[in-house]
This record gives sequence, structure tokens and C-alpha cells, in this order.
Amino acid sequence: MKANLFVLAGVAAVLVSACGFTPKEQAMGDFDYLDVKNDAQLKPAPGKQLPPSSRRYEIPQAAHNTPLGANVVVLAPKLVWPVADGSRVEEDETQTRIYFDELDGMNDVENYVWQGLLQGAATRGWTIAEQQDKQRLVIDWLSESFEYGEDDTEVVIQRQFEINLDTAEHGRTTALLSKVLERNVSSNGVQVDDVYLTHRDEDAAAQVLNTLVSEIAITQARGVASVTDDGAVNIQAGFDEDGFAAIIVSASFNFTWAVMNEVLTELGFDVDDYNQQTGRYYASYDADNSGSSLAFWRDNDGAKVALPSGDYEIKVTGNRQRTSITLFRAGEAISPEQVNDIFAPFAAEIRNQSSL
Repeated sequence: MKANLFVLAGVAAVLVSACGFTPKEQAMGDFDYLDVKNDAQLKPAPGKQLPPSSRRYEIPQAAHNTPLGANVVVLAPKLVWPVADGSRVEEDETQTRIYFDELDGMNDVENYVWQGLLQGAATRGWTIAEQQDKQRLVIDWLSESFEYGEDDTEVVIQRQFEINLDTAEHGRTTALLSKVLERNVSSNGVQVDDVYLTHRDEDAAAQVLNTLVSEIAITQARGVASVTDDGAVNIQAGFDEDGFAAIIVSASFNFTWAVMNEVLTELGFDVDDYNQQTGRYYASYDADNSGSSLAFWRDNDGAKVALPSGDYEIKVTGNRQRTSITLFRAGEAISPEQVNDIFAPFAAEIRNQSSL
């Protein structure tokens, strides 16, 4: 008889426990603070009167739009991490947002960040459902699964994410705002608290943003400081630090140096020697016999670049954001006109090699 009573008591305890189940992500307690009221109006002593009332010290009702009591989610939120150069977050930020400031050598931060988003989504295999150039990006359904409830029931959430770009009028700062655009929940009949779902949405939006910012940081680590509208390395004709006409690459010295050997070879130069310490390549060029039929931009006459035959010294100098390429023949820098003539094949081959 006693044994049966113990069994019944145990069953009752289990039932009570089940009814009172509190998910690990939900706050627990008596939450007495929710019932705190302002003190009642003071009453004067017999035969006395209160002084004229004043609202000067009245405590106003607290205004809030956040959960209270058992609705508070006690899991730590995911933070937005500014891991890319030039990225930052505001201390008082209430949304999933990060800012990018223009760096030295970066001539279009908006385009740089936009191309980083597109590249990051492609690298991760995410489908882009919609896009407005340099304004808005919608990433199609991404799935997340987790266990919820007393029975650890698997819950699957599919979400669409929206990334909005907001560039300041001066053009030197671009903000990225991440949020869940739409959500579908499959919970096998388990009722998932909406506050908890909102919390997970915010975490997921932060995770997507962090992933994209990380991809931008990886691009920076490669040494690319500026890109064109199609995501290629930005290359222009200009002048080096000594004032000579040169080809300017918006990428670090290490990045540019790493591709130059193949670039020169594909352009028809025979590289005889090089010295990375001094940033020099020493090569010869034969305008009549140089060439590779594999070059997609090659002229039909067989010459890859419009330069006379001879020995050339190619000077490569730069920093983390900008590198100049200057060609010398017989100790003299080639003319600005010659730089313009060879710019197209040089730029095409640098972009080709940097994308391999």
C-alpha cells in the first residue's frame, strides 16, 4: 500500500513538473516587481491638513517596449562584430547594423561594400531573391533547426533576410542593416513562444550580417582595397610616387606582386630576374614573336602590348591599399601615351590573374 502511494505521489510530482515546465531560455521567479504600485495618497493626521499637492516629485510610469517577467529571454544575444577594416558599431545601437567608413586608397566605399555582399553571398552559396543596386539585398530561405520544449522537439525555421545599404550624403560612410523579412516555422505541434522566436530572429539576422562582414574582411586580407561595379580589382592609369606615368592597382603591394610574374608572362614578357625587396622585375619583350593565343583580348597581329622590343625594368611599389606599376626601358620611364596604349591588356590580365 505504501509502495502504491509512493508511485502515485511520484506520478503526481511528474505531472506537476510537466505543467510547470519552464524552458531554459525563459526567465524564472515570482516576478514581484510586476505588481509594485506607487504608494497610496497620504492621509493627514486627525485635525491636520496636507500641504498643497505638487507633481514635482511624482514618479512617472515607466515606458518600455521590451518583455517583462516570464517573457524575458535570458539567452545572451549574438553581437555584431566589426571584424573588417573600416567597420564599426555604435554603442547605443538598437538594431542589427554596422557601419563602414572609407579607408585611405578606397575611392568608393559604397561599391566596395556592395560587391563584398554579393561576393559573400555567392561564396556561401546563398540565393539572392531580390536586389536593388547598392541599396537592398534579399537573401532567400536559410534554415535553422533547434530543440525546444520539455521533450526536446525539433523545430525548423526558414527565413528570408533583408540587407539594406544606407550611404551618407558625403559618400564616405555606408551602413548595413540586417533583419528577417519573412519566417516559416515547422514545430511538430509544439507551441513556440513568439518572444523566443523574435529573439532567435534577431540572432539569425546578426549571424547573417557577421558572415557577410567576415567575407569582406577576407577580401581585405587578400589586399584588395577597391573594386569595380563587376567586383573586379580597380585599376586605373595614373602616376607613381616619383611622378612617372604608371598603372595604378587598388590593392596591396603583396597582392599585386604575387600576380605580376604570371601577368608579365601572359603579356609576352620573358622574365629574367626579380627582386621583391626592391620591387623590381627584369624582363625582355619581343614585339614580333611574343604572344599567347590564349589571351582573350589579344590583337590579331600577334603583338600583346604596344611596346617596342627590348629589355624592361618593371617597378612595383605600394602599400596596403595602392600599388603602382611603372615600366622603364633603357633607364627611362615609358611615356604617358605608351602607358595608355598598354593599359587595357595590362588591366585585363591583372584582373584575370587576381580572379584565379
